[in-house]
Amino acid sequence: MPMKAVILAAGEGTRLRPFTASEPKVMIPVANKPILQYVVESLVANGITRIVMVVGYKRTSIMNYFGNGEEFGASIEYVNEDKQLGTAHALYQARDKVSDQFLVLPGDNVISRKTISDLLKQRSEYSVLITRSDHPSKYGVVTMDDGMVADVVEKPEKSPGHIISTGIYALQPEVFDYIEEMMHERLFDITSVIHRMLEDHGLKGIITDSMWIDAVYPWDLLTVNSAALAQMVKSSSGNVERGVMIKGNVRIGEGAVIKGGCYIEGPAIIGEGCEIGPQACIMPSTSIGNDTKIGPLTLVKNSLVMKGVEVGPNSTVEQSVIGDGVNLGSNFCSHVGTREMVVEEGIKVLQSIGCMIAEDTAIGSGVTVKEGVIVGSKCSVSPGTVVRERIPSFSRIL
Repeated sequence: MPMKAVILAAGEGTRLRPFTASEPKVMIPVANKPILQYVVESLVANGITRIVMVVGYKRTSIMNYFGNGEEFGASIEYVNEDKQLGTAHALYQARDKVSDQFLVLPGDNVISRKTISDLLKQRSEYSVLITRSDHPSKYGVVTMDDGMVADVVEKPEKSPGHIISTGIYALQPEVFDYIEEMMHERLFDITSVIHRMLEDHGLKGIITDSMWIDAVYPWDLLTVNSAALAQMVKSSSGNVERGVMIKGNVRIGEGAVIKGGCYIEGPAIIGEGCEIGPQACIMPSTSIGNDTKIGPLTLVKNSLVMKGVEVGPNSTVEQSVIGDGVNLGSNFCSHVGTREMVVEEGIKVLQSIGCMIAEDTAIGSGVTVKEGVIVGSKCSVSPGTVVRERIPSFSRIL
């Protein structure tokens, strides 16, 4: 019987707030597709079509999008995690759905077909896919001994190395016995389960250099978006008027209108039903979601602009993340520069960062948002304002 995969997609993704206000992290779009879709497509491309999704937070958005999986070449069934306690607890919800070796994957990483292939080609009874990271302290750091996992240290203050777990495993159903044992000890994370398993079983570490990218914080979405765009195949289904220049790998969705005098340089994607220009400039590493309007003489560069956004004329959106339904008035400007951000690991210095504006926020004309500023969802900012610090959701700035 073909192998099954269990995708863990129950969590909110709290460190990505405010972009997870109305949908889970796995449904945030990069290159105009939910992150979770990249996982599903990579599995299907490797012949793994029987998928169990563990859902929880805002689960209806996942279930409505993927349905029974037929549209994606898969057969998808769902199990619910009522309370999100940890990765092992989430996996335990699928215990009645698997009877042979199966794959476990987080639903919130952008991966490629080859990422899964690397695991399948080398897997043993118990295996984990590992990779190198320049920022290992954000993840489970793995130490190895002759190809086998010796230890996993979750988010260490001082990392013992640069090899991390991707959270992608090949496991046997016996793992649920270990999970049950650990839950009796009020331990709900998969790392605790792995520690207990290592006492009885070997866990093979399979290293990959194929695409595996995680968005932990809002600014990480720019890196993930850029990586997803690099995998995109160019196409055009929209209406491109005369006098438009298109250079490089660009995809234009059905019903989109690119007005005269626009310049678009890829990799870039423009969604269905968009209206761009006239004389707008879309520069590399930019995604523009469905039904978005980019006004005349506006520049959008290295940015993730989600669906239903309106950007007024003569604006600049650079190195920025703009959420669903945001309205940016004319002469908007996102400053780009260096910003220190407080994160769990301490202070993170962001280089060349713009702004991050969450869903359904209205920004008046002539507004400037300084580098690294996060604006929450459903905010209102009056014309002519210079926004220098983070704005909580539902705020009104006069």
